[in-house]
Amino acid sequence: MKRHITGIASVAVLLAGTAFAAPTHPTFGTFVNSSAVPNGAKLVLNITYQVANDEDSGFVGYWALDNYNKHVQVWQDPGDPTLFYAVARYAGTWTTFKGALSPGAGVVQASGGSGTFEGGWVGTFHATGVTPASGNIGGFDFGGTKADILLGTYGNGQTGDTGFVYDWIGANFQGYANDLNQTQWGWTYHYRGQAWNNFYYGSPATDGDILTNSKK
Repeated sequence: MKRHITGIASVAVLLAGTAFAAPTHPTFGTFVNSSAVPNGAKLVLNITYQVANDEDSGFVGYWALDNYNKHVQVWQDPGDPTLFYAVARYAGTWTTFKGALSPGAGVVQASGGSGTFEGGWVGTFHATGVTPASGNIGGFDFGGTKADILLGTYGNGQTGDTGFVYDWIGANFQGYANDLNQTQWGWTYHYRGQAWNNFYYGSPATDGDILTNSKK
């Protein structure tokens, strides 16, 4: 799951055993959009950038290296200039390795593998000022490594990304209140015939797990 916020990778903790009704492929088409942005809001940030070697966080540990394109849009509220609405979209590829743990159940991968993923989040935050920006701002290597992923779990010494993690809030917003509220988020991962969903309302067992020893 990809939730880099102002240079910090956060990991969602979900309730095991809870039943959720989850669609198979909802990310771009439903909640990762600007429907919550009020009429009259001003688009102040509309940037894309490329990320390499971003360690992806699973339920038990970092499990894959991701390379993706990220598109961030932010609108300023028409009535409260300190309130901003953000939408972040991700699309790219993941690569895992023999001996790594799968993202859902934490099963040892019998072989390496790669696939695609997409997803993102929507949210709000407060800041006292903004420096508008648009366009493609280039690429960033987050410094994740195969060696760190093969440590297996967060408790076994994994450090996650060690390179420069781009902080778009810090770069473009002054007086940030450190109150980003991701109201909805989710990612879908694909590997051959498999799809693993990880969403803000849960990641049920029926949604599967990415296992590179699968015969599918």
